[in-house]
Amino acid sequence: MPPRFARALMVAATTTALTATLASAQDADRAAPRHVRGATVDAVELLDELIARSPTARDLVERLDHSDLLVYIRFQWFSTVTLRGRIGFLTESTHSRLLAIEIGCRYTRTDQLVALGHELHHAVEIADAPTVWDARSLAAYYTSIGDRTGFAASAETFETAAAAATGRRVRSELATIAAPAVIANDDRN
Repeated sequence: MPPRFARALMVAATTTALTATLASAQDADRAAPRHVRGATVDAVELLDELIARSPTARDLVERLDHSDLLVYIRFQWFSTVTLRGRIGFLTESTHSRLLAIEIGCRYTRTDQLVALGHELHHAVEIADAPTVWDARSLAAYYTSIGDRTGFAASAETFETAAAAATGRRVRSELATIAAPAVIANDDRN
């Protein structure tokens, strides 16, 4: 076999092996369960759209995927019109940290996406605080890093400047990155 042909064959084999390895790694990444999950098909679609349109949200989800939290997203009909989203523990356990992000049903798609980005920031704040395991430690934590904003559904509510800034940044990103065609033609915006 001529040396030039042997080198070309070796380069082709190496390229094929590398391509197969990268494809396998990408498949494994897609197969790995997210730590942030929609509880319904609509919630999955909201999360997927936010990730597609907001680099900030993608970064937040990636950080959460490397944390010990599991975060479920669901829609909720809030009794107050001022509440667009909230986060809290699904269960109080010292074995796992399961959170629920609830997004208000009555808002526009854009407002729901912004609220989800804002609440994802809160989830990262909680992920960064390993001593927060339940509603009591959550309230104590937010008392130290945020501002109490009142009560909603008989629970204290808090806000952080960082989460508010994330909401503004996500809104700006949504204004510059178009919605998918299916949603753009929908009357939800």
